[in-house]
Amino acid sequence: MGVFGVGNTLVDVSGVTLMQRAVRDEVLGRVFGALESLLVAGLAVGALITPPLINWIGTRASLIVFGAVLPVLTVLVWARLRSIDARSVVPTERIDLLRSNAIFAPLSPATVEHLAAKLEERTYAAGTTIFRQGDHGDHFYVIEDGRVRVEIDGQQVNDLWPGEAFGEIALLRDVPRTATVTAEENTKVLSLERDEFIAAVTGHATSRDAADSVIAQRLGSLSGVAPV
Repeated sequence: MGVFGVGNTLVDVSGVTLMQRAVRDEVLGRVFGALESLLVAGLAVGALITPPLINWIGTRASLIVFGAVLPVLTVLVWARLRSIDARSVVPTERIDLLRSNAIFAPLSPATVEHLAAKLEERTYAAGTTIFRQGDHGDHFYVIEDGRVRVEIDGQQVNDLWPGEAFGEIALLRDVPRTATVTAEENTKVLSLERDEFIAAVTGHATSRDAADSVIAQRLGSLSGVAPV
C-alpha cells in the first residue's frame, strides 16, 4: 500500500505536468476533462471485471494481474512519453525567479511552471517609462536585469533591483497605478498578464495573504518600499 501511495502521487503529478507542457492553453481544460473522464471510466471498468476475475483466479492472482498492467503499459509507451518531455522547454531560471517572490512561493510547482511559461520578456532603455502614475494596470513585472526608479507625485521614493517585482497593487486592488516606474539603466523585465496573475494569486489563500502583506508593506509610510 505504501508503494501504491507513492506511485499514485507520482502519476498524479506527472500527469498534470506532462499535460500542462504538451497541450495548448486554449484546449487544456478540455484535455484535463477528457483525462478525468478516462480515469472515472477506468474505475468503472475495474469495478465490473474485478469480481469475476477474483472468482476465477483468486485474490492474490488478481492483484498480480492488475499490478502488472501499468508497469507493462509504461514500458510500451515510455519512448513516447520521453519524446514529449524532451520537446518541452522548462523555464528553470524563470521558475526560480518566481519562487523567490513571496507572492508566488506558496503556489504549487505546476502553477509556478505555468506562470513561468506565460512570462513575457520586455526590455527598456535607460530613461524609458514603464508605466505612469494613474495608468490602468494590466501587467505584473519582475526585474530580470537592470534597475528601475519608483516615483510618486514626481518624487523618487525607491529603487528596485533584479529579483524584485512591482505592479501588483493596481491589479489586486483594481485601482490606477499608484506610482511611476522608469528604467534607471537598460533593464529587462518579465511581465505577467493581469488575468493570469489574478487567477493564480487569488485562487490560493496563502498566496493571497502574502500578496496582501506585500501591498500593506508598500503602502506603509515607514516600510521604505514604494507602492506601485
